[in-house]
Amino acid sequence: PPLIALLSSPDEELQEHSSVVIHNLSENAENKVKIVREGGLPPLISLLSGFNQRLLELATATVMNLATNPENKVRIAQRGGIPPLIGLLRSFD
Repeated sequence: PPLIALLSSPDEELQEHSSVVIHNLSENAENKVKIVREGGLPPLISLLSGFNQRLLELATATVMNLATNPENKVRIAQRGGIPPLIGLLRSFD
């Protein structure tokens, strides 16, 4: 889907705008499932390893929203989402 594809754009401004929209959509229970089903996890998890503070915040908040769905919790772990989240926690030491 085009909106999810923008998360992987080389343009950080496009990444930020799409992240805001996806974050807002991720607050809805049905959208949580759709975002993951449509391939949103890999680019969101990739953003968790970046250096742009705003993108880190948006990706973290979105993954947190998605994780409120039990099936998504498993998918986040399967897609390698836990190590970058732990890394973010460690970066605040």
